[in-house]
Amino acid sequence: MSEMTQQLDKLFRPESIAIVGASPKEGNARNRLVKIVQKFGFEGRVYPITPSHDEVEGLKAYKTVAELPEVPDVALIITPAATVPAIVAECGEKGIKTAMVFSSGFEEVDGGDVLAKELADNANKYGIALLGANGQGCWSVKHKAMMTFGGGAFAVDKLIHSPIAIISQSGALAGAMGRYLQTSGVGCSYIVSVGNETVLDALDALEWIIEQDDVKVAALYLEGLNDAHRLVELAERARERDVQIVALKTGRSAFGQEATASHTGKIASPYSIYQKVLKDAGIVLVESLEEILAAAEIFSFMPAPRAAADDKSGITILSSSGGAGALLADHCEEANLPMARFSEQTVATLTEVLPEFARKENPIDLTGQVRGMPNLFRDAIAAVVAEPRTQAIIIQFSSSGKRDLLDNADAFKAAAASSGVPIVITFAAEKVDDATRSEFRDAGILLSEDPSYSMRALSWLFTKQEAKSLPALKKRTAVEPRPAPVEWQETMDYLSEAGVTPAPWAILPANTTAADACRALKPPFVVKALPSEAEHKTELGLVKLRVASFDDIDAIAADFRAKLNKPEMGVLIQEMIGDGVEVVLSCLRNTDFGPVLSIGSGGVAVELYRDVTYVSLPATPAQVKTAISGLKLNHLLSGFRGAPKADIDALCEAAAKFGDLFLATPSMSEVEVNPVMVRPEGMGLAAVDFLASITE
Repeated sequence: MSEMTQQLDKLFRPESIAIVGASPKEGNARNRLVKIVQKFGFEGRVYPITPSHDEVEGLKAYKTVAELPEVPDVALIITPAATVPAIVAECGEKGIKTAMVFSSGFEEVDGGDVLAKELADNANKYGIALLGANGQGCWSVKHKAMMTFGGGAFAVDKLIHSPIAIISQSGALAGAMGRYLQTSGVGCSYIVSVGNETVLDALDALEWIIEQDDVKVAALYLEGLNDAHRLVELAERARERDVQIVALKTGRSAFGQEATASHTGKIASPYSIYQKVLKDAGIVLVESLEEILAAAEIFSFMPAPRAAADDKSGITILSSSGGAGALLADHCEEANLPMARFSEQTVATLTEVLPEFARKENPIDLTGQVRGMPNLFRDAIAAVVAEPRTQAIIIQFSSSGKRDLLDNADAFKAAAASSGVPIVITFAAEKVDDATRSEFRDAGILLSEDPSYSMRALSWLFTKQEAKSLPALKKRTAVEPRPAPVEWQETMDYLSEAGVTPAPWAILPANTTAADACRALKPPFVVKALPSEAEHKTELGLVKLRVASFDDIDAIAADFRAKLNKPEMGVLIQEMIGDGVEVVLSCLRNTDFGPVLSIGSGGVAVELYRDVTYVSLPATPAQVKTAISGLKLNHLLSGFRGAPKADIDALCEAAAKFGDLFLATPSMSEVEVNPVMVRPEGMGLAAVDFLASITE
């Protein structure tokens, strides 16, 4: 961790707290902050600071930070915005190294940027790790340090400690999620509201959180990130620590981008980038508050799926209703999860323990005999647990679920304890009380009220398991900064450096015949306007394929010059590359996420099929390979319907280097090569077009 992040130890585990702006007045936030600090039995020292009162909530008050009898571990600042920068400086003079600013009136209001800069400057001057401004504070449950004025904490009667941490860019939602986790009996370890992120941001908090021994899952509520590539790096560290990151990202409906030149820029919504990049980093991206809370609970106590024994491994379904079992099988396919195919031995065992008319294959139909055969659940579970291909188990009840659950509770708990396999017990729209859920949660079993939710839960667990095999990030050597290429020759050199070999080409000047200018090229030819002359050449009819002769080239070039009214314009002539898979390769800088590489099905198909994925830059070839594995394009590259396998390794190497070059060209806001022809294995790539947006 960075030195600044290490200082958060004192913020989350303070032995002394100063509350600057504390008030004895009932009902206001400055009073509630003091009450909540006291409410849960914080064992450290609390120092209210107010110039107008001698006592707050039975505690001796001090007029200034300088008067405090010791240097507190953390300062909580809740005073008018105009006073905050000076108070932060006063904290620095006192030697305080961590602080939280609750006050509003900074970046979120017109003119507040000036105060925010002064606040940040003072915090940085004194090396203060500061959260806020405009935040709702933090909960540190095990330490009983509840440093917030939020209604969520105020509504909680007792604290339950569990390995769930919440980091939120919304203060109100941070408190609401914390309240739910506590009042539902699930519990949590830390809640962090980062506010405006004036000094420290959500990723600084995450960096500290994932190193804590009392955290198994870190749930993020995100509105936007400035350096999202850092999240990819933190995700790798989280995997090393066996901490699962779950994220809920707002802005899914914000599809519009700035005016872009490339095809991929037009279809790249902020959310689509997060969706692809986070998935490939092993982060579970959810779509609602209900889902983020559910995923946090599941990852906090459920084991990982059993490792696959072979390609017939997967989920085993036992149901007392044939219809419900079929529904679960449908959900399994929809979630792209495998179902176990039993060995002959398991089928034989099930034949012995199940009624004659029961289904012995997956999904197993236990039939209505679950009530007439008391050991049916126990024996069936024992059989499928012993099956090496069973990676996880779903047990589906029908109309008398709660009764069946309690009657067979010992068998279910014993199976979970002995096997270590995830077990989900599903009801048919039957509500289960929190006490029963908690009892089975302690046994490692999830109780679910709906089959689709059960399968979603297992899909999250399988995602975590799959992430264990993600390639490790490697530091890439930075490329020397350079200006953006302008002329066509510079552009071709730029591509060659990345390993994207340009198709053989020539420029046909005005008043020169193709026979003279293009004699080194072999037919068939492609004739097109240069990118500097026209961006969308295909739409304007400025691309001609399979041109057979030099005379045809001369006629087409004359037509292009007439269409654009540029009689002196040079025209680009290229050898036509006939073999290979068309791929679009582009880089985008001005995204909500940060610089990204986009790669997908190329040519005119890019906007039609939207078969693209994104990788945070800088990227490694292994990351690129992981990203494209989920595309339809991957089937073509792998040799679809007898076609030769394409040079995938050359594509991945070139894409990563192309991203490095883009990062080294800061004046280039967007660049696209479409199409890149990925030729048969061992033959490399050929680029036939290039388009870039340059900022001054």
